[in-house]
Amino acid sequence: MPRRHDLSSHLRPRWHALAGLVLAGVGPGLAGGCDSANEGLAPPRDQIFFPSGLLLDPRADPETPARYLFISNGNNDLSYNSGTVLAVDLDAFFAAWSAPGTYAADPYCRDEPEPGVTAWPHPRCIGEVGSGTPVTAPCRRLSLLPQVIECDETPFIGPRRIIDGTEVGVGEDSIVAIGDFATVLTASCEDGASGPDRKGCDAPRLWVPVRGDPSLTWVDVQGEPDQPPVFACGQGSPNPDSGDADPRCDRQHRLTHLRNDPDLAELEREPFNMIISPSQRYAYVAHADGGVLSLVSLDGVDGSMGPAIVDAPELFGSPLGFGGGFGLAERPCDPALAPSITLGCSRPLVYASHRYQPLLVSFTAQGVALDPDDPVRSCAGPDEVGDAGKIPCEPRVRSQQLILPGGLDPSASSTSPVLGDLAFADPAGDELLVVQTGPGALLRLNTRVGNSGEPFDTPSGPPLELCEDPTRMRLYEEDGKRYALVSCFRAALIYIVDLQSFRVVDAVVAGTGPYELEIDRPRRLLYVANNLESSISVIDLARDRPTRFREIARIGLQEPFSR
Repeated sequence: MPRRHDLSSHLRPRWHALAGLVLAGVGPGLAGGCDSANEGLAPPRDQIFFPSGLLLDPRADPETPARYLFISNGNNDLSYNSGTVLAVDLDAFFAAWSAPGTYAADPYCRDEPEPGVTAWPHPRCIGEVGSGTPVTAPCRRLSLLPQVIECDETPFIGPRRIIDGTEVGVGEDSIVAIGDFATVLTASCEDGASGPDRKGCDAPRLWVPVRGDPSLTWVDVQGEPDQPPVFACGQGSPNPDSGDADPRCDRQHRLTHLRNDPDLAELEREPFNMIISPSQRYAYVAHADGGVLSLVSLDGVDGSMGPAIVDAPELFGSPLGFGGGFGLAERPCDPALAPSITLGCSRPLVYASHRYQPLLVSFTAQGVALDPDDPVRSCAGPDEVGDAGKIPCEPRVRSQQLILPGGLDPSASSTSPVLGDLAFADPAGDELLVVQTGPGALLRLNTRVGNSGEPFDTPSGPPLELCEDPTRMRLYEEDGKRYALVSCFRAALIYIVDLQSFRVVDAVVAGTGPYELEIDRPRRLLYVANNLESSISVIDLARDRPTRFREIARIGLQEPFSR
């Protein structure tokens, strides 16, 4: 199969995928799209392959270390008939090579298991470079960087099973099959609880934009946070085409049409980035190709069960034909200093980046409130759009405004990616950070609210040059110091930017094709999905450890993709 290896750039329009697999990068390796199910080999249940999304278990208390890390596998070379979402047992992984709480390689081979450590009931022993990795001693030193520990992921993922007389794995329902070319992982909370006293989420729902279908797949997570997660998305239901049990999430767990109505518009191609609103029951989806942004109501449409796509406006269009969006960030809102567009923080203010143009767009979303006693008009149910007196009341995207973020060569408009991820640098929402992919830079936008009630939305300083083709970004704070962590897919680096001085303080070597980032704040670690190496890098962020801003371990052995 022909394959493009420039996976740090964003997707070109779908017509570039001529009669087969031609990957044009969006970070975690993209193909031209496959709308029908791949009938080939079932995916392995004990492997990481083309990891594209990372998410710590939302069931856990945010102040305590989560036991499980969730990964979406993209299946970007179509070796199997689907991708997967699986759970990694982090407690077992760390106990296999480090003493509890140290995150440092144990220099000795132990004769007995660590007392009191039930997650790893085997003597701890790290092998030398090139040594074997049996399930009872799966970790060894990395050949290129012997100070880094790499571990075969087999004992820490998949169903409980016996290998060489040893029970390994997480749980029978801790892995589920999804479509091909999955991207990021995010989660909404469906337990209805709120307030400062809540600790974790009792009913998390995972969301995965899947480009191969295309669809927005959702998976409910059940069980206690210290127990193996149980994934539920209708898997095992009869396939409507063949009648056989389908290991993939069923159609009821895939959003594919506006208002879940097959007679209305299909989900736009290439759904890629997705965030859950922190203030509303909404989700926003940027599409790598085309000009559409999809708005999801997590509560669905009036009279229906389950979530639904409720709007799909043209937000990222381009007269040159290279439309597409990428970054998404909702501005924090203080009622005392609320932007006028939010109507006193009653509706969100969201920023999004164009992918192929040096432009941002801001917008809000709001539904229609009808008088329940109105005898003429009422909200339309799932099958009532177009009926007399029936009004779609679901939220719609409103008040779009284009913004020039400045940056290096800001007049450029091309078929190559221009902008990437977005994040607000402070809790007040006064500064927006913008990743510029080409040329690589980090931009700052002044989003303070002026006397008019409108954000300034103007560049607040010169751009900071970064690596070639940066894409994803996460923010980390410790002891009052704030950092931006930016993944550099082509360079295999993670750039560390001090946001107070606005300068690069380090560049950390990761695996091949680093893309998605997930911060483990209780452990003070960063997880990096190495898309072309099928591994997860673990980078130390702790100020008081000697390995700060260095890779210390990998989940999965170094096996770079070479096809």
